[in-house]
Amino acid sequence: MTDKSVLIIDDSPTNRKMLADILKDEVDVLEADTGEKGLGLLKSHIGHIGIVLLDLIMPGMSGFDVLSEMKREHMMDYVPVIMISSADEPGNIEKAFDLGALDFISRPYSERIVRRRVLTTISLFQKQASIASKIDRQYKADDELIDKRTGLPYKKNFFNQVDTALRNPNLVPLYMVAMDIDHFKLFNSYYSWERGDEYIKKIGSILASSTQRHGGVAGYLGGDDFALLCPARFDLVNSLSEQLNRYLSENSFEPSFRTNFGIYSVDMARATDAKALYDLAAIALETIRGDYTRTVTVYDPAMIQKEQDEYKRLLNIRSGIKNGEFTIYIQPKVDMNTGHILGGEALARWIHDGTVYSPGLFVPVMEKNGLISSLDKLIWDRSARYIKKLIGEGINPLPISVNISTTDIFTMDVPEFFSELIRAYDIPPALLEAELSESTFQKAPERAADVVSRFHDIGMSVSYDDFGSGYAPLSTIESMDVDMLKIDTTFLRMSHENPERSRNILEPVLAMAQQIQLPVIIEGVETEGQADFLKRMGCYYAQGYLFYTPMPTERFTRLISDPAMVETEGLMIGAPQAYRVRQILSSDYISDDMVTNLFGSIVILNRIGSIVHVGWSLLDHYRNSSLQELVDKDNSTSISDFVQDEDREKFDRLFESAVENKDQGAKGTITFVTSEGQIRVRIRLYYLRSNVNEQIFYSMLDQIDE
Repeated sequence: MTDKSVLIIDDSPTNRKMLADILKDEVDVLEADTGEKGLGLLKSHIGHIGIVLLDLIMPGMSGFDVLSEMKREHMMDYVPVIMISSADEPGNIEKAFDLGALDFISRPYSERIVRRRVLTTISLFQKQASIASKIDRQYKADDELIDKRTGLPYKKNFFNQVDTALRNPNLVPLYMVAMDIDHFKLFNSYYSWERGDEYIKKIGSILASSTQRHGGVAGYLGGDDFALLCPARFDLVNSLSEQLNRYLSENSFEPSFRTNFGIYSVDMARATDAKALYDLAAIALETIRGDYTRTVTVYDPAMIQKEQDEYKRLLNIRSGIKNGEFTIYIQPKVDMNTGHILGGEALARWIHDGTVYSPGLFVPVMEKNGLISSLDKLIWDRSARYIKKLIGEGINPLPISVNISTTDIFTMDVPEFFSELIRAYDIPPALLEAELSESTFQKAPERAADVVSRFHDIGMSVSYDDFGSGYAPLSTIESMDVDMLKIDTTFLRMSHENPERSRNILEPVLAMAQQIQLPVIIEGVETEGQADFLKRMGCYYAQGYLFYTPMPTERFTRLISDPAMVETEGLMIGAPQAYRVRQILSSDYISDDMVTNLFGSIVILNRIGSIVHVGWSLLDHYRNSSLQELVDKDNSTSISDFVQDEDREKFDRLFESAVENKDQGAKGTITFVTSEGQIRVRIRLYYLRSNVNEQIFYSMLDQIDE
């Protein structure tokens, strides 16, 4: 029996045979038709079984009972469990996840998915076991003087050399530096263990060169941990950081795998032992884990209290995940012109001891401690389950978007997870939207592009989230086949402080979005002034506290249950106004009366099929005239409905001609029938642009007197 054996626990002989036939060419297969027999086999072969496939619903001892017993006896520390479930059992899937199951496969079985998930899970667990064994060997090898891979003093030898150096009465001011690599476990799984070893060797080489030139002691502490005692020069540490970042760039590694440095400035008068100094440097290092804006930081005494607080919070978070305290709130996306809701974004909330906590309190801690993907999967599951609930209650659901982190796309097959989720809950894929952040597109562009493409294969749409948070170039958006652009609140803060600068940045973004037919949503709209500014810029869609705060799903359900509150036509493509024209019109040189006199006859017409309605007009210009009834945009009757029957074909041809002759436009005379009788109107028409389902025209209307 190999260590890649699979134990199938299922009371159905047919199901066991189907799974065995799929896997028998890859692994040895053990079978049990009851939970009791399965546990017996597991206990007697615990060192040889690589994975358990467990049916949840069995007579006698159910799959849930088996999971509970395995959890009680800590068997899942050594053997992963994939549950077997039907697509119509979302409640069972959630319960099994809570009991420690890692994944699920649905009936009817897909050979490719079953084989891939089983073999991938076995491989990951074997790697974890290898890591644990390696760490164990490292601890046993603590007495080694020099690490063979890096050539640096190893653990005890390093600390002994530092203690010796600190006894020198003629020492210059010193730094103790703690170093490690962001996401190093992901580095190994993404590139390979061999490439990971190359990176470790490179760090050792650079540190050795530094100590030869500037003095000090460099050491390797195992894993991806290094330490350095060096002269107290910040530029020296910065130089090390720059060299390693250059190494990543030259070898085409992702910049997210950078090396971080925590510095403790050694107080020579109160210097303690080397290990205590390293611990203080390591505390500083912890404060920038997951913070992509810094790679070097210096210890501050307040950091100890922060670490203690974060550790307590981490314990509560782990308990909260186990106890089901995390849920979703939904923030609506709205049309700023109508107030209609177009969809929502699912946001994580932690309900602990009766208090609702926002992500700012728990997400940074989870990112630092490798829990963010567990949270994300939970939020994705809750969102899909909520959509399923709406459908079951006969409510027409709107699309719900969920966030996907950079860590997610490195640590799991995200599109496949969503594919299984959609199948398990039996929901239309278009109702679940993915949001990838700007940092993901910048740090892992190739991986992000692949994920976007596979989401489209599933039938899901993808948003480019947080654009502007890192000032990514416009070419980044054009190169990614995304379906929507979400602009960061940075631009709104800028619009308040420096509106002209904000316009200059936003206008090319909006123009490019229009050119590539990309709808735009602005996040963080909080004031009427911001909303007015954005609407003048040609932005129609927003999220923000001005409209709705994130809310429990029950409240969101009540909102979208009212047909008058929702917009089901989807998002249209906006366009910015021409900046120079707006600059003139908003200046002090032109009054409202002058604008009315100059442009009074202008009317913006929106055409959907053969129906034409007024999108905008200076109504005051038409007060008490025969044209008032035609150009009032609040009139429930479309302007096309006023056209005399004999002129209807001529009216339609006028619009077609304007589209065909964009520069010259089209002109003609049309007879309209209003409540006051027939009026003849000279129309000059110019085509402006198209949105998703309508055409927009600029027109001048003048009545012809008899």
